[in-house]
Amino acid sequence: MGKKKKFRFPPYETLIGKGTQIEGDLRFVGGLHIDGHVLGNVIAGIAPTGEAAVTLSATGVIQGNLESPYVVLDGRVEGDVHASERALLAAGARILGSLYYGALTIDDGAQVQGGLVHLGHEVDAPAPPSAADGKQDLAPSSTRP
Repeated sequence: MGKKKKFRFPPYETLIGKGTQIEGDLRFVGGLHIDGHVLGNVIAGIAPTGEAAVTLSATGVIQGNLESPYVVLDGRVEGDVHASERALLAAGARILGSLYYGALTIDDGAQVQGGLVHLGHEVDAPAPPSAADGKQDLAPSSTRP
């Protein structure tokens, strides 16, 4: 087994400042930091390094879906969040939609008002023992001694 490469947040190449509002879909590569308001979907492209990440500060709002391998949220997203690798929800994070994630860290106070969907290999649960396995049937008996 090889070690998984540790993620290193890419440098911020795009910054949406506090007080800035963008209307329409936003496509980016590398690192994106949002302090402002985006009315549209935020979608990561593939950077030359092959990594993309979004941070949404406590003042940041996205009214649309968010798609990025790595997300760090402390603001509000009104839509679904797709974090194929890792999502970190800080205490102020509010997601009004479903969160799809590869790995997840949630701080006390963060809220998701939708579903949580793990993106990964499904682990098969062991089958319950059957009488054919030589196990005793644990169902109560209807006859008395």
